[in-house]
Amino acid sequence: MSYIVNGKTFSQEPRPGQCLRTFLRHLGWFGVKKGCDAGDCGACTVWLDGRPVHSCLTPAFRADGHEITTIEGLGSPEDMHPMQRQFLEAPGFQCGFCTAGMIMTASALTDAQKQDLPHALKGNLCRCTGYRAIEDAINGVAGIEVAAPGRAIGTSVGTPAGADVVTGRAEYTMDTELPGMLHLKVLHSPHAHARIVSIDKSAALAVPGVHRVYTWEDVPRRLFSTAIHTDHLVDPDDTYI
Repeated sequence: MSYIVNGKTFSQEPRPGQCLRTFLRHLGWFGVKKGCDAGDCGACTVWLDGRPVHSCLTPAFRADGHEITTIEGLGSPEDMHPMQRQFLEAPGFQCGFCTAGMIMTASALTDAQKQDLPHALKGNLCRCTGYRAIEDAINGVAGIEVAAPGRAIGTSVGTPAGADVVTGRAEYTMDTELPGMLHLKVLHSPHAHARIVSIDKSAALAVPGVHRVYTWEDVPRRLFSTAIHTDHLVDPDDTYI
C-alpha cells in the first residue's frame, strides 16, 4: 500500500480495521484530532483527494493510493492558507481543539455553501466559540488588534499560540508521544454502591500489552483530604484511597 500525506509518500500498512485518523496520527500528523469517534464532531476532518471527510469514519485502507491533506499540509505558520489566516485574525477559536477540522471543512466550501453555514458546517462542532467567531473567520471579518505600547488594556490582542493552533502545530495532551510511553486506563465500578471484597487481576494481566494493574494494595496507606480549600490545613486528612 502507498499513502500520499501532505505530499510525502508512506508505504506503511495500517492495522486491520484501523481508521484513517488513527493511522495518520500513528504517522505523526497530530493535527488530526481524536474527538467523538462517531463522525459527529469533525475534529478529525482531512481532505481525501481534495474533499473533506471525517477520518474517524474512513477505513485507512480506502485511502490507499489517494492524496491526503491534513491541517499541517494546508499551510504552515510561515505560509498560511487564506482560511488559516482568517481564523487567526478573527480569531475563530478559543481552546483550538476543533479548529483544525473546522478549517479543513471551511477552506473547501464554495461561495454558495458559505451562504448557509449552519448546514455547511453541521459536521463540525465547536464547544467554545458559539460559532459567531467562526462565522466571522469564514467571512473574513478580523477582530485582532495591534496594541500600542502601554495601551494593551481594552485591546483585542491575539493569542501567542494562535499561529500554531490554526496550522495544527499546537500540542495537546493526547499529542504527546515518548519512546516506551505507557497509557493508564481507569476502571470504574459498574455499581453505584457496593463493597469490594476482592479484586482478581489475573485476566487483566493476561491481556497483550498490559504491563501492570494497580489496585488499592499498591497505594500507600496515607490519609488525605478530599476538600479543595486553598489552605489545606483547615481540612482533616480523613480519607484513604
